[in-house]
Amino acid sequence: MSGPNAFAPPSGASRTWVCPRCRVRQIDAGWPRCANCELPRHRWVAHPPPGGPPRTVAPPAEPPYTGPPSYGSRPPRWSFPPVVWQADTAGAGDERPPADPSGVLRTAAVIAAVTAVLALVAAAAETWRFVLLLDGRTKVLPAATVWGSDVFVAAAGAGVVASAVAALLVSAVALVRTHPVAALRLGRVPARSRVAVLARLLVPGWNLYGAGQIVTEIDRMLGAERAAESRGRASRLTVCWWLSWIVSAALVAAALARGFGGSLQAIADTVELHIAVDLAAAVCAGLGAAMLWRFARLLRRRAAIPAGWVVREPAPTRGAEPAPRAGTPG
Repeated sequence: MSGPNAFAPPSGASRTWVCPRCRVRQIDAGWPRCANCELPRHRWVAHPPPGGPPRTVAPPAEPPYTGPPSYGSRPPRWSFPPVVWQADTAGAGDERPPADPSGVLRTAAVIAAVTAVLALVAAAAETWRFVLLLDGRTKVLPAATVWGSDVFVAAAGAGVVASAVAALLVSAVALVRTHPVAALRLGRVPARSRVAVLARLLVPGWNLYGAGQIVTEIDRMLGAERAAESRGRASRLTVCWWLSWIVSAALVAAALARGFGGSLQAIADTVELHIAVDLAAAVCAGLGAAMLWRFARLLRRRAAIPAGWVVREPAPTRGAEPAPRAGTPG
């Protein structure tokens, strides 16, 4: 159906009219189109046929956008808690590379070497006591000699215990710092947390297996000569230290168990076990000092630069013909 033009003024109301498209005011000369953009002054309007379905009411217009919502100083309870942002900020600081543990490793190696020397001195003091026990069966020993032996044994025992505790603590700190560094040298993420490594080194009973596990992992990761290798092999030095660590712990347990006896034979056996404990401690501390010094040396070693590599040409794409070379007829 057609209807009158909604844009043209009524007849005789005005001599000019404004085109709704180009907004140009012009004289109403009776032309059917705009003189500027040729917009028809009449338009066709479609209406639904009679008898059809009722006309649906259009939904109300949405309110205009007034900007993001404002919650004031308190975030909404249905949103993510602020802990997420704190965790993201905390994780950004953990990406810093760990410090070089070579200095701590060398310090632990020196303390372990001192412990080995003191353990040998303690073994000598216990040997002197055992000799006096043998002589006391048939001789009357001077009081000064017995007193000097007791003082020597007590002083050497206290010194080796204090040095062993210091070596254990410093070595634990050094190994906790070395474990992630050794993993990062291979381009890997550390498989164990610092707490897990420390627990395997210091928890009594568990550290008989855990300490050997940690030093073996460090030795294998530091011993990998090429980055393409997942891990190297553990050295004999590390394996020997692990065995000496277990043997030393077993001798300590045997000496403590035998020390509850009150007979003369139990006392003699305890002195012999103390000698064995001191000798095993000296071997364990000496091997530990060499192992820690080796770790520090491996950390200082730079990765070898590969030489003699040849770059191959890329394989041609399937279905693509090789391009003709320059100077050849195509």
